[in-house]
Amino acid sequence: MVELQINTTQNVNINFTAASVGERILAYGIDWIIKIAYIIVVYQLLFNLFNIPALIQDMDNWSQGAIYVTFYFPVIFYTLIFETLLDGQTLGKRILKIKVVKIDGYQASLADFLIRWLFRIIDLNMLSGVVALISIITSSKNQRLGGILQPEHR
Repeated sequence: MVELQINTTQNVNINFTAASVGERILAYGIDWIIKIAYIIVVYQLLFNLFNIPALIQDMDNWSQGAIYVTFYFPVIFYTLIFETLLDGQTLGKRILKIKVVKIDGYQASLADFLIRWLFRIIDLNMLSGVVALISIITSSKNQRLGGILQPEHR
């Protein structure tokens, strides 16, 4: 674990411990389980129960694709939505009692969360999270690439 110390503008030192790699992976796994559950429920309700494919079969491919993507927006934007609404926590992070904060100890802003969310493509999706893992392990403040640019977990 990495201990971080922040000296505020009022000359007050704040100490906190950065979340470990294991805690982050576990929170990420919990979030994936939630996303998969959402996909299963949406697929069963909307696509099987209400037979959406039959309703949109006469539409062109672009329109059909747009309808499918719309149903899965909550999965695509899950991290951005929850970190913004729950003050730096997804449901997985909330369960593990970790959150995203800026490295100076202040609450992260929507712009900070947006940058983190955009860098998830590189951090977590390329090479199955190897980039994020290497970044966290080699960073002096235990940060992944998206966090190096903005906030940090604690």
